[in-house]
Amino acid sequence: MEQWRRTLLVTAIAQACSILGFGLVTPFLPLYVQQLGIHGAAQVTFWAAMMSGFVALGMTFASPLWGVLADRHGRKLMVVRAAGCAALLMGLMGLATNVYQLLALRLLQGIFTGTVSASQALVASQTPRHRLGFALGVMQTAVFTGNSLGPLAGGFVAQLVGFRQTFVLSAVFLLACALMVAFLVKEERPEVPAARSGQPSLLAGMGMVLRSPAILPMIASIFAVQFAVTQVYPILPQFVQALQGSSGNAAIATGVILALAGGAGAISSTMVGWYSDRLGYKRVLATAAFLACLVSVPQFFVTATWQLGALRVLDGFALGAMLPSGSAILAGLVPQERRGAVYGLSAAAISVGFAAGPLTSAAVVALSNIRTVFLVAAVLLAAIGVWVLRTAPGRQWQAEHAREAQAAEAIGAQ
Repeated sequence: MEQWRRTLLVTAIAQACSILGFGLVTPFLPLYVQQLGIHGAAQVTFWAAMMSGFVALGMTFASPLWGVLADRHGRKLMVVRAAGCAALLMGLMGLATNVYQLLALRLLQGIFTGTVSASQALVASQTPRHRLGFALGVMQTAVFTGNSLGPLAGGFVAQLVGFRQTFVLSAVFLLACALMVAFLVKEERPEVPAARSGQPSLLAGMGMVLRSPAILPMIASIFAVQFAVTQVYPILPQFVQALQGSSGNAAIATGVILALAGGAGAISSTMVGWYSDRLGYKRVLATAAFLACLVSVPQFFVTATWQLGALRVLDGFALGAMLPSGSAILAGLVPQERRGAVYGLSAAAISVGFAAGPLTSAAVVALSNIRTVFLVAAVLLAAIGVWVLRTAPGRQWQAEHAREAQAAEAIGAQ
């Protein structure tokens, strides 16, 4: 097996383990807040939002710095660091005795973890340019797989063994991620041309990445994708509850919908990622954004849970096509030795979107109703499609980089 394929396989499995570990605690986090002494619907909702917001806050400020350090000291080291720190912090969360300790640990989680961006940077730095779409699609499949299985398993595990023990199990999965990458991945560091071999400061390293005129538009696109997706998550359980009435089980139905949508995203990430290497990342990304827009509009009008579930599965398929294409474009916009920095900035944008989406959703519901959130998401997704068509580099850029990669490989073979 080629070295880059081995790295991709091991890192993808490790990534799925880490996301599954994080996802185990998602279903019961508000209930754990209650166990720590917070009562009343308004207070529990506030503290649960704070738990998510503090993770996003920490990642927003720390991810770009970790990205530059990855370029300087190695991407493999950053994956091991992120997963190892996550294992320690998740274990400590199971020992928290009050909500303030838990909040502080969540902030530290945002600052010292970030396995997704670290793993993407590692894979992108080891993969030939003309296979980036496929490789990053596989990585996104790992994320979707973990996001699908984690929350489903977490609810059952927490019921069987309790909240605190589930945090310990989460730490085990994250530790497994760190060990797999540490012992099974061999990172090949690129030879940096003499003209670029200096060690810039952290801020200078980020500045070098941002000088590319297409970087900011693509990072803005990735932010908007995350923003549009997380807008819907907070209102989904309440919307399912409203569709089912008092006779249904909203928690189980919501879990099934999220799992099916995640499964659709996992399938499309690899499948569409492979095709995007041939069709062009820009075309795939814009088409998927418009498809997600078209699927969001009818969700405003649904009258039954099965209708919502079917549309959310199509939504998951479109999302799975969007993210690897955007990541592949980002990877190709900078030299190989700067990909850690660009993925660090991308992770910061995703974190901001993760925090801003639910806040915007709450504002929309307060001003209108739950259904309006789907229309707002549709408008934003349409805007992403137009933005990508206007600003992202096209097929010619992809073909040029493919020829460069083939020439470089031919020179290396000689």
